[in-house]
Amino acid sequence: MTPDQLATFQSMLGYTRNNTTPQAAAATGSALQTAGTNATTGALSGLSAYDPTKLNNTSTITDAAKAYADGQDITAQTKAATNGAMEQARDVTLPGIDQNAAMSGNTNSSRTGIADGLVQRSLAENYQNTYNDLYSKAYQNGLNLASSNANANNTEKLGALTGAASAGTNAANSGVNAGSSAINDQGNLYSMATSAGAGERAGNQSYLDNLLQRYQSQVSSPYAALNGLMGIIGTNNWGSNGTSTTTKTPSAWDIVGGLLGAAGGAASTAGGLGWKPFA
Repeated sequence: MTPDQLATFQSMLGYTRNNTTPQAAAATGSALQTAGTNATTGALSGLSAYDPTKLNNTSTITDAAKAYADGQDITAQTKAATNGAMEQARDVTLPGIDQNAAMSGNTNSSRTGIADGLVQRSLAENYQNTYNDLYSKAYQNGLNLASSNANANNTEKLGALTGAASAGTNAANSGVNAGSSAINDQGNLYSMATSAGAGERAGNQSYLDNLLQRYQSQVSSPYAALNGLMGIIGTNNWGSNGTSTTTKTPSAWDIVGGLLGAAGGAASTAGGLGWKPFA
């Protein structure tokens, strides 16, 4: 295994040790799930207690309609609407009655009084009818507005509760998904760490194996020639006497000793002949 390969495995191990993505995803998922569950529970509780008649009921709507009509200043509107008739009676009708009575000699007669009374009653009736008509219209407008507002408020409240339930459900689901993702991410990191660890161990083992092979080679190489010689002479019978044959297979050390002894004898003989080894 090359140093670059080993460095890659070590880098993978470092990444798995320092990566906090699964923890962050798990924390986010837990927060979302808790918030979503609480929101959904609250919304469902609100929907369960939802009462559309609390805002949209007869008493509430009629009270709102009356308050609306009372705030329209119907008296001022009535005076404005009947002002023309009042002026007509004051400036034309009543003076005409008095003038006719004077010309006919009935200035203080009952007939003149009755005519004036009829004009005044007509004016009063017109005023009252106008007032009632204007108030009735204002009240009806108040009913329509109150009912419309109540319906809108109910729709808005119902929509808010439904939306909160939906949003809470989505948040809770997102939290569950984030939690599952965190588990998957952690599993992937474990798998990467296992693979990287195996690669690193293989690299270290390869280095140790190389060292062992070098050591074994250094230990066994001085005796390689002797082992070869043993392959030739180690299985032969050496020496016999009479009819009895004893066979002994010398060990490597026996052969080494014999060779060393022979070498020593040869050296002694050479020395006696005046030969000296090279310096």
